[in-house]
Amino acid sequence: MLEYKKYLGGFVNFKKIASLFLLSFLLMGPGSYAADPQASHEPSVSAPVGTQATGQWSEGWYQGASGYDQAVEEYKRTNKPMVVYMNVGWCPYCRKFEKGVLSSPLVIDMMKDMIKVNINPESGRREDDIAFQYRVQGYPSFFLHPPQPGRPVKLPTGVTPEMFVEFFKQVLE
Repeated sequence: MLEYKKYLGGFVNFKKIASLFLLSFLLMGPGSYAADPQASHEPSVSAPVGTQATGQWSEGWYQGASGYDQAVEEYKRTNKPMVVYMNVGWCPYCRKFEKGVLSSPLVIDMMKDMIKVNINPESGRREDDIAFQYRVQGYPSFFLHPPQPGRPVKLPTGVTPEMFVEFFKQVLE
């Protein structure tokens, strides 16, 4: 009887988890799963050399592991904060964060003078190593390095642009 209860308990937990998983996708709504077809995939004129923009929010962002190396160099030379955004192409939560938070004029304005890096850990071994270094456990993951010296602080991504800016300000104080 005890073995049956253990099995049944595991089944009930599985059922709850599966229901929550399905509900999370339903709540995101239609169109949240694919990349934005309107997004530009042309190199950005305002992006640092060797970077590529994938939409308005990513203009001026370093891209990938080589971009990360350049950003770290700039971070060491300047007293500017640095942000590192980890995301993957298949992640609907990443697209929602990009469209709802990173594309917000409030957030774009706040980060305009910061060093910004966008990394897809699935695009190469070095990118994956960087994600491992940050101990990324899920996507999207967003880290803020305060002006030197500073350790990276992981910021929440499931928030409104106003809340995101408030978290930013708290870390920078």
